[in-house]
Amino acid sequence: MPSFSTIALAAGASVIVLALATRYPRIQALDDALERGAERLRQRTRVLRAASIGTLPGEPYMHPTIGAACAAMVIAAARGPVVPVLAALATASIGAILAHHAVKLVYRRPRPAGALARGKTEPAFPSGHTTDATAVLVTGAYLLAHQGLASPTVVTVAALILALSTGVSRVLLGWHWSTDVLGGWIAGAGVAACASGLYDSLTRFS
Repeated sequence: MPSFSTIALAAGASVIVLALATRYPRIQALDDALERGAERLRQRTRVLRAASIGTLPGEPYMHPTIGAACAAMVIAAARGPVVPVLAALATASIGAILAHHAVKLVYRRPRPAGALARGKTEPAFPSGHTTDATAVLVTGAYLLAHQGLASPTVVTVAALILALSTGVSRVLLGWHWSTDVLGGWIAGAGVAACASGLYDSLTRFS
């Protein structure tokens, strides 16, 4: 299995490559086609309702709450030192925010027309909600599995489902292009690798 540092570096490089790719007409044409499909789906109340729920893990108040809940479970189980757990989850949450804002400072990709019409002018790439949710969910899953508090398979599947639903919901709600979401998944995985690597390092020295 690749090291956490290798995963983080590969994720960072992939985000840069994807950002460059979105400037090509063919990639934008694919995004446009997927946005048109999402627009048709947005006419259905049930789809909008489901997307509004699916986006929750990436909300600014929710991903720190998820991180805090994971930390509380590990601490309550009294398994190992507390500092590595808190440091890892704080790194996942704060690191994800810093990561997607850093990319947006450099690459100011416009949002879909519907988002712009609703006054959302912040750069689109990568999706912040998706980056934040993915980073915290994957890090939390790693800690819970590493501490033996949950089956690795169960927490991995749960984290993937929630991260996927967050990303898809951002497209269905019209806030992002599909490649913004893909970039968010990749960036979030990179941040999670950094956070998990930090946890392992701190645990060894604690």
